[in-house]
Amino acid sequence: MSNISELSSISPEATIGHDVTIGPFCVIGPDVTLGNGCELFNHVTITGNTTIGCNNVFYPNSVVGIAPQDLKYKGAPTETIVGDNNVFRENVTVHRGTEIAGGITKIGNNNLLMVGCHVAHDCILGDYILLGNLTCLAGHVIIEDHAVVSALIGVHHFVSIGRYSYIGGMTPIRRDVPPYMKVSGDPQEVICVNNEGLKRNGFSEIEISALKDAHRLLYRTKGDTATLTMQQRLNQLETDSDGCQHLTHLCRFVSLSCASKFSRGQEAARQDSSEDRVRKDSFEIRSKSI
Repeated sequence: MSNISELSSISPEATIGHDVTIGPFCVIGPDVTLGNGCELFNHVTITGNTTIGCNNVFYPNSVVGIAPQDLKYKGAPTETIVGDNNVFRENVTVHRGTEIAGGITKIGNNNLLMVGCHVAHDCILGDYILLGNLTCLAGHVIIEDHAVVSALIGVHHFVSIGRYSYIGGMTPIRRDVPPYMKVSGDPQEVICVNNEGLKRNGFSEIEISALKDAHRLLYRTKGDTATLTMQQRLNQLETDSDGCQHLTHLCRFVSLSCASKFSRGQEAARQDSSEDRVRKDSFEIRSKSI
């Protein structure tokens, strides 16, 4: 049985699941579906064509599904889709999609968005992602599973952030962040493999060692590989990968990034008529049923 405050404004056309708690002064729009077990503290707004999965927690003043801050948006009934078991801390904002790139802003499962985070239009977030305090994603950003984005970070539009990566605090992200790596500095620089994060997520010593070798090959400028182009390094890494899925994914990600002069793989895909397919398939962000 749900517990809904009489001081909240809930549209009779909204779909509210079982065991939902809604505190005072919340606003739920008519095209909202709120899954079972969700908890909304006070002053939460969920509007637009928005589907929320189960067991999500929304802290005070979080806003989900509102119109995007994009001059290209002309009022189409675009969507916001949120999976299960996410936590939206105070003052988090999530904007719905625009008419291009599928018209969907999507957040997966088991993510933590800390105080003051912003997820702009048409972003696609995977699972088990951490966004630190006051991190702001511009439009069309993709973040793969298990990425950690520290506090006070601005992410440029059309940037992709790879799985199991770690971004140090206050790092301006203007180009793609490769998977499994730790990135920091201004301008951003690949520092090393995200060793601790990989250990915590069950990577074996053999897998971590292979990724460390890949880091040295791709990002070190001294030694025998110093004169090789990035494409030559990628070719060598693919030859040496021996079917390792992590190295294969790393090669594909970096190759797509190199396809654009801005080092943002999605920029190259923008001119492709199948842009939405390229964005989703190339970075392995799969749709999940909620």
